[in-house]
Amino acid sequence: MKTMLLTLGCLLALGGVAHAGSVRIENGDSKAHTIQLKCSGSAKSVEVRASTTATYTFHSTSKSCDIVGGTIAFPTSKLEDGQRWQVKGGKAK
Repeated sequence: MKTMLLTLGCLLALGGVAHAGSVRIENGDSKAHTIQLKCSGSAKSVEVRASTTATYTFHSTSKSCDIVGGTIAFPTSKLEDGQRWQVKGGKAK
């Protein structure tokens, strides 16, 4: 019984520790872009390749990351899990 409670406690604790979020980005520009993110205090840089559509994954303790810079102008200050963006002329919509 003690082992079962300990195992259950560990599983519950680990469930809140690591999450992964992903965003789908369609880059209609003929040049690559970067997105600078701050995810749970850690900095991450995402390279968005030219003229491609891809899913980009970020690892965080939450389901979102703050956008702190880069070459794409987003209408929001956060990237959240499950979002889809189209980039044209350096602007996301």
